[in-house]
Amino acid sequence: MPPRRRTDAEVLAETDVVTYGRQEFLEDVWAYEPGEHVTILAPSGGGKTHLAYQLLDETADKRLQATVIVMKPRDSTVTAFSKRTGFKVIRDWPPAKITGVFTEKPRGYTLWPKESAEPEITEARHHAIFRRCILDNYNHAVSRNSDGKIVFADEVVSLVEELGLAKPLKTVWTKGRSMGSGLWAASQRPVDIPRNAYQAHHLFLGLETDEDVQKRYGEIGGGIDKYLVKALVSNLELQQFVYIRRDAREICIVDR
Repeated sequence: MPPRRRTDAEVLAETDVVTYGRQEFLEDVWAYEPGEHVTILAPSGGGKTHLAYQLLDETADKRLQATVIVMKPRDSTVTAFSKRTGFKVIRDWPPAKITGVFTEKPRGYTLWPKESAEPEITEARHHAIFRRCILDNYNHAVSRNSDGKIVFADEVVSLVEELGLAKPLKTVWTKGRSMGSGLWAASQRPVDIPRNAYQAHHLFLGLETDEDVQKRYGEIGGGIDKYLVKALVSNLELQQFVYIRRDAREICIVDR
């Protein structure tokens, strides 16, 4: 007779997983090296974009520049983030060259193309702009004036399914680490994203009540006990995250 599978409560009782406050995690636990990939998964309203912006604010600087890709025509959260962090809003890629002795290099860009009245024109234009951004950051991640590059693709599924950017994204996922090019991706469900996103060096998994999704989280848990990952994810509070650093096989909970 096979051994009885432990309940979530039994798994959690046998494990001591540390919970960090959000600011404590950002200041004392979070450590990022150029070229590492980040994947954040949580349902709508789960706080994944807010977490990504906090991580970018902690990580990006003038030598490790980040670019946030924005597809929505309007978003007050994006506007507030750009103003607070000094990310320069641009409408096309590449950015205009910085000239002048007193002009400071920004720590990051918010790439936010204009919308057209015709959806087909918007999609074609966004495809071209975002493709140039992804590949340019990949090709020029490490240079005399840079320690690396970060591209944050919120709702990466839209870039793949709506804009057909699976190929350049895969290039960065599979080869970006050695180039110093980090791809940060967020999505609502793990079943929708390319499997390359599962191999990110940093995984953040939000509250999930769907049992099939919980199991998928366990399968992509970076060498951590899959039953532990499932138990943790199913018992989170809204806007908490399970954090897994795959290379070190470390796990903790990041509080709200």
